[in-house]
Amino acid sequence: MNEEPHAHENLVAKAQKSGDEDLEAGSTSSEESLGERLKSVVPVISGTTELPGDNTASGPQSLCIYLLEPFILVLLFAYNFSSTVLKNEVIYQSCTAGFGYPDSVCQLLGTKNATNETKRIEELVQPYAAQVTLAMRIVECFIPAFCGLFAGSWADRYGRKPLLMGSFLGYGLQYLISAVISYCAIQTHGLVSPWWYVLSIVPLSCLGSSVTYSVAAVCFISDVSEGRVRSYRLIAYELAIYVGLLLGSFGSGYAYEDTDSYIVFSISAVSIFAALFLMTVLLPESLPMRNRVQSTSSIDTSVFSLLKNLWRTCTKPREHKNRFILLTIMVVLLLTAFVADGSNSVFYKFMRIKFHWTVKQFTEYETVSILVPAVAGSGGVLFLWSLRMCTKSAVLWLALVSLLSHCYSSLMKAFALVSWQIYVAIGLGVFKSLVNPMCRTMITNLLPADERGKIFALLGVLQALSPLISSTLYVAIYTRTLDSDPGIFNVFSAFLHGIAIILVGIVWLRKSRNQVYYEPVFK
Repeated sequence: MNEEPHAHENLVAKAQKSGDEDLEAGSTSSEESLGERLKSVVPVISGTTELPGDNTASGPQSLCIYLLEPFILVLLFAYNFSSTVLKNEVIYQSCTAGFGYPDSVCQLLGTKNATNETKRIEELVQPYAAQVTLAMRIVECFIPAFCGLFAGSWADRYGRKPLLMGSFLGYGLQYLISAVISYCAIQTHGLVSPWWYVLSIVPLSCLGSSVTYSVAAVCFISDVSEGRVRSYRLIAYELAIYVGLLLGSFGSGYAYEDTDSYIVFSISAVSIFAALFLMTVLLPESLPMRNRVQSTSSIDTSVFSLLKNLWRTCTKPREHKNRFILLTIMVVLLLTAFVADGSNSVFYKFMRIKFHWTVKQFTEYETVSILVPAVAGSGGVLFLWSLRMCTKSAVLWLALVSLLSHCYSSLMKAFALVSWQIYVAIGLGVFKSLVNPMCRTMITNLLPADERGKIFALLGVLQALSPLISSTLYVAIYTRTLDSDPGIFNVFSAFLHGIAIILVGIVWLRKSRNQVYYEPVFK
């Protein structure tokens, strides 16, 4: 999940007016990432859009709007609490049900008691397990990508809360079904096909997956935040995402050692359903009813019109060649998502085959790998404030530093010979959590408020579809280099991050040609 699973401010996606009007928006700073969204009551939208530097007046705020952040934290906790265990169960059941090896032998896979025979068996099982994981990723991507095309318009028409609740329900059902499958596997000594886990993804996919909750949450933040404060709130939200992942990863290994996989999945399901209940009762809707009525009456609801409106918004000409900058930044975000999705699909298998890590060892590594960027992300608020005191390109600087951090970390993983070097890679990737909020800040500041939902919906769709290519490509690279150098996929990751660095440099050059206009966008 990665995370995901963004935009901000008074986000009401109205129908585009005919012609190529370019109503630019750029209320100072905002950001997002695998998570970014959070607070307060909707500032009333006047019929016009905002220009760079404009601020929107906001009404009194309810404390309940701050509950969005804890709810997403719980969701990410539940996801990471079960993520590694699910991958391990797929490998285990591929060994028993897929290849017919005895349960006593398959339970030794990925443990400290592994023998030369079990290592040989794992090399046979892993490509099969990778295919199961790939099928799960494809199902998780295809349907949500289609739903994501309309998520921005749905959020503007029906409100943010229903989409959030639907996504939470999907995740809860996934882990509930996974718990049932795992329990049946235990009762039958592993003789349950791992392909049944593909079934657990179906309700999640139909309810939108991370695409739905990310768009809805971004719109929520857009409704309740404004001005330069938004960028700090988005960094804080990013920190909440990392804390959720951190807690899930930290507890997962210990819980799995002391209990069984179905207990782990059940804990995730209960956590999400509890958050869903509290969300239903406590979280307010950020979009006023009058805005929803206005949006409903002004938008053609046909699928063709929604698609046409989305395409027009994304491709129309803009002043100061903003369309080029906008699309370039979107490509940077897509590259980082592509690498994250692809790498996540094989990294656990890579660590098992090269360093023979157990589930507990891997979750301990995950805990550290989440903690370090989370601490750096929390310091990012101070870092950003300091940069703004001395440069007019603070957001660009942080994006560039973050991408370099990604690149160095990937190269260290590729050439690591012993386990401790993997932890060095974590240190080199200390700033990797900052690229998404910085890029989304730039996008938000470039767009009028009534276009952000559509742009971020499109981004969500493309990021949801990227695993269809990235997971397939990374699995292919990994399985073909398994016997020679299974870590070569990390070099490919570094190469893609290098391309993203070049693209940020191009944006910097374009920005330097009109410093006055772009100062509120990139500072």
